[in-house]
Amino acid sequence: MLTELRAALASLVGDLGILAIPTVPGPPPKLQTEASTLETFCVRAFSLLSIAGVSGFCQLSIPLGMYDNLPVAVSLLAKHGSDAFLLNVVEILYDTLKEQVEIAENLGY
Repeated sequence: MLTELRAALASLVGDLGILAIPTVPGPPPKLQTEASTLETFCVRAFSLLSIAGVSGFCQLSIPLGMYDNLPVAVSLLAKHGSDAFLLNVVEILYDTLKEQVEIAENLGY
């Protein structure tokens, strides 16, 4: 299964591609959330958070700011062994990403 997942992701991103996904599936559950709703959130969250660990891909989570008083982040994944490539891309993109988030915040998004 690990080989199949890695092959599918490698086919999707190629040698120099990056997959951008949400870091978590949505706003965190409230303290008094029903157990079934909490379980659904956890399953969805772990499905996003475990991609790198299961596939061997490298993953970075980039905090982008706040929305509705909650932190927002995006995760970037690159193929196995591309850690330096992913770090370099994030270093190049980070200032632009933060600038775009500030613009969106100022526009009220």
